[in-house]
Amino acid sequence: MTLAKSTNTQPLFTVVIPTYNEADNIRILIPKLINILELNGFSNFEILVVDDDSPDGTCLIVREFANSDNRIRCLLRRRNKGLATAILRGIAWARGKYVVVMDADLQHPPELVPKLVSKAVSTGADVVVATRYAPGGGVEGWSRFRLLMSKTAILVSKILVPGTKSTSDPMSGFFLVKKSIIDPSLLRPRGYKILMEILEKSPYQKVEEVPYTFRNRAYGKSKLGAKTIIDFLIHAMTLSPLVRFASVGALGAVLNLTIMALLLLLGAPIDLASIAGIEISILFNFIFHEYWTFKTNLEENWLRRLWTYHLSSLGGIITTFTVMKATTMLGLLGPLAGQALGIVTGFAANYIVSLDKVWRRSILNEIKKRRISASSE
Repeated sequence: MTLAKSTNTQPLFTVVIPTYNEADNIRILIPKLINILELNGFSNFEILVVDDDSPDGTCLIVREFANSDNRIRCLLRRRNKGLATAILRGIAWARGKYVVVMDADLQHPPELVPKLVSKAVSTGADVVVATRYAPGGGVEGWSRFRLLMSKTAILVSKILVPGTKSTSDPMSGFFLVKKSIIDPSLLRPRGYKILMEILEKSPYQKVEEVPYTFRNRAYGKSKLGAKTIIDFLIHAMTLSPLVRFASVGALGAVLNLTIMALLLLLGAPIDLASIAGIEISILFNFIFHEYWTFKTNLEENWLRRLWTYHLSSLGGIITTFTVMKATTMLGLLGPLAGQALGIVTGFAANYIVSLDKVWRRSILNEIKKRRISASSE
């Protein structure tokens, strides 16, 4: 086919394709993708290949296509390699209003790209996910073990990373995102599941899905391995407010029990030592939740959140003190062991109430400000 040159107007969308040793696949994908887009009435687009200095000359092939079609570009990276960072760099360099992210290995059908763009335009969605797990979607040629791994990863992400609950396939590497909602300074991708981070950290308002069937590779080797799995787990735990909340809570519990033990050694009454340990740990936890767990950096009055945090912690405070008191009076546990049991008992309630009543409103207000700022650009 003859590749037509584009105009100089801003593209409606950019297709970002990260590559490493994908020469055989990219030679097929680019003309096929262009043909599909033009048959579907799209001409105002660009294709941006982000190549991690492939030894097989992937970028050279892309630049051969670019010689006859200025809608095609290749960004060659010689340092800071990796799939997720390549995608983030591609989004930053994209000129389109929307960015479609897809693999070069033909496992992501190019026929779906027009559907992703049409869905975004018709519904006003900020994110459109090509999903394998909605009705009409599926996988081709996977073993039961690989399918189990994929579904387990989705379950883990939805438990640890709340933002991923908006889609049936947060592990998808095939998606569209509105460029204006992406703030590269907030994203720290690891491994290859950048959609999970986008869903957790970006101020999107609406997510839509388009089902598809994930295909087997045409050429080359899969990059899935043990390191990929480990990177995913570390990434999910790093993103997870639940993991951070539990980590802070564990440190706060140690501080709580340490203060209580010191006061008991100094002869303080058990009730006073218990309450002092609880209060100091609440202040400690609030500071770390404010600047690390929820990473707010919010402009709204933190004193209001501190007061609300105290109120939201009442259930945990009462639980901790009551369990300590009851187990001590019944002779089941000593004061410190009873306090420790009370802390563990009140953890789940503290997390749910703290997120919903203390920080969620402020976070949503901050997201609204970012969205207004992004829409005005």
